[in-house]
Amino acid sequence: MVRAVAIGGAALVMMASGLSGSGVATAAEDTVYMFGSCYDPSQPLLEKPQQVVYGCDSTSIMENMTWSSWGADGARGTGTDNAVQCQPNCAQGPHLYNPIVVHAWNPVPGRAGCPDNAAFFTDFTVAYPAGVPPWVVPGTNWGPGVEYTYVDGMAGVHFFDQRPYSCTPLS
Repeated sequence: MVRAVAIGGAALVMMASGLSGSGVATAAEDTVYMFGSCYDPSQPLLEKPQQVVYGCDSTSIMENMTWSSWGADGARGTGTDNAVQCQPNCAQGPHLYNPIVVHAWNPVPGRAGCPDNAAFFTDFTVAYPAGVPPWVVPGTNWGPGVEYTYVDGMAGVHFFDQRPYSCTPLS
C-alpha cells in the first residue's frame, strides 16, 4: 500500500529535533518559533533546526534544512525530504529522497503545559521542485489536517491546524 506523506491526520507532522540548529532558547521572555505536532517536551526549544520530523512515526523527515527566514512572520527554507514509501509496509518500504521548499506560518501559543515562550507554526507547506513522492497528488487529501496542492507551481502538501499533541513529558 502506498502511504501518504503522513500516517494519519493527527499523527502527521513535525517536531524540531534536538539535532544541531542555530538557536536554543536562553531567556524565558524570548519567543521561540517551532514546528509543533511532534513536539517533544523533553527536548530544548530549538529554532531553525537542520532536521524536522513531521511524520511522528519518523516516516517523514525534513533533512539538511537551511532557513532563509524564521520568526513571527513565518519560516522559509530548503532541504531534503526523507519519506518512507510504505510498500509492502513502512518497516520494509524504501526511503525516497527529494529536494523540498518549506514555508511555515501562523504561529500560536501551545496547549496547556507548553513553555510560555514557545509559539508553534500551525500551517506549513512542503513543496517538491524536482521529484515528487507518488502519493502526493494535488487536488486530493490524505485526511484531517493534510491536503495535496500546488505551491508556487510545485506539487506539494499543505499541513494545517498543526499544534503540539501534548506538552506533558512522557516520563
